[in-house]
Amino acid sequence: MNLFQIISEISNADPEALERINDRRSALSALGDITKKLALAAAPVAIGAAFNKTLAQGAGSSVNSILNYALSLERLEAAFYTQALAAPTLASAFGANAALRAGVDKIRADEQAHVDLLAAALGTAASPAPRGYNFTAAYANIPTFLTFAQAFEDLGVRAYKGQAGYIPRTAMANVPNVGMVNVLQTALQIHAVEARHASYIRYQRRMAANASGGSQNQFGWITLDQANGAPAAVYGPGNPAAMFPSEANTTQNAAINLTTMGTPAYTAAEISESFDEPLDHPTVLNIASPYIIP
Repeated sequence: MNLFQIISEISNADPEALERINDRRSALSALGDITKKLALAAAPVAIGAAFNKTLAQGAGSSVNSILNYALSLERLEAAFYTQALAAPTLASAFGANAALRAGVDKIRADEQAHVDLLAAALGTAASPAPRGYNFTAAYANIPTFLTFAQAFEDLGVRAYKGQAGYIPRTAMANVPNVGMVNVLQTALQIHAVEARHASYIRYQRRMAANASGGSQNQFGWITLDQANGAPAAVYGPGNPAAMFPSEANTTQNAAINLTTMGTPAYTAAEISESFDEPLDHPTVLNIASPYIIP
C-alpha cells in the first residue's frame, strides 16, 4: 500500500485529521514536502486517531457490523460445502476419492464452527440468515467445484484482512459457554484457517488436473492477480485501489517498489506471492451477492 495515498484518503474523509496533528497551514505544507510526509507518517498516535475516525465513517465500522459481515461470509462458505457434499452431480466423484471428501467435510466443519462462534458472539445482534444460496453452477464436476471453492476461500482471506484495521485491539465479545473473547484475535485465528483452506483447495485443483492428464500450474499461493479460472474480481483491486490494490501489487509501505530491490532484483511474481492484499467490504459483497438469495 502507498502510505502517502492512505494519508490523503484520511484527509479526504476527515478534513480535520491533519489539523489535529498540526495546524492547517503546516499540515498542507507537510503534504507538499516529502521529508515532512515522512515525519507526518511517523506520528503513530495522531495517525491512529485519524484512522479511527476515517474508518468509523465506512461500512463495517462498528464491531457488531464487522462480526455480521464475517458471519455472512462464513454462512456462505458453510452452505457451499454442505450443499457440495450432498450434490448428486458430485456424489460419484466424492465416492471415488475418499481423501478429498474427508478434506471437504473438514473444511465444512471448520466453516460451521466459525458460523456458530460468530452467531453466539453477536447474540440477538446477529443478522438473520438469507433464505438460501444458489451454487448450482459450481457443482457440475469436481474441477468446477474446486474452482469456486478457491474463489470463495481467497475472497474470505482478503475480506478478513480488509477488516482487520477496523477492529479495536480491546474489542471483546461474550460467547455463551465460552466467556469473553478478544474479537481481533478471534478474527485473525479464523483468517489463518481460511488461508489454509485456500492452500488446500489449490493443491486439490492441481491434483485433479494432473490426474486427468493435464498440467495445472497451480500452487498454494496467489501469483500476481492470476485467477486460474476463478472470477477475476476476487484478485483485482478494491475501492479505493490505493488502499486495496490487486494481488499483483508490487509496492509496499510508503511507495517502496520491491522490484527494485534484491540481487538479482525480485520479479513482480515473487513479490506478489510474498504479500497478500486486503479487499474492501463493498467489493467483497458485490462478488458474493450473486450467490445469495436474500
